[in-house]
Amino acid sequence: MAARYVSSQLIKTVTSGSKTVAAEFVDKTTAWVRPSAYPSAQLKNMFAAVVEQNMGSYSAQTTRVAMKESEHQSDVDKRMHYTVYELDSNGAVIQTRHIVQQV
Repeated sequence: MAARYVSSQLIKTVTSGSKTVAAEFVDKTTAWVRPSAYPSAQLKNMFAAVVEQNMGSYSAQTTRVAMKESEHQSDVDKRMHYTVYELDSNGAVIQTRHIVQQV
């Protein structure tokens, strides 16, 4: 069974045009608890920038974007990407997806 979202912590609030979302990192799922020293301040800043770069792609109901996995490649998606949960204002998962740094 895939790990399900439990909780996340705020990195920063990101605004682009009229859209505002909270960039967060997942600190707990049903399968694991993230170590307290992770992610680094540098990774948090990089992720928040990628969240902002992808603002036009989120669902209208999305108020939070939480990093589940840091930047990586996978067999299914060869791009360097972050795996994220899009969450609504009640903290419910809208979808799990990949976001990539825009060049």
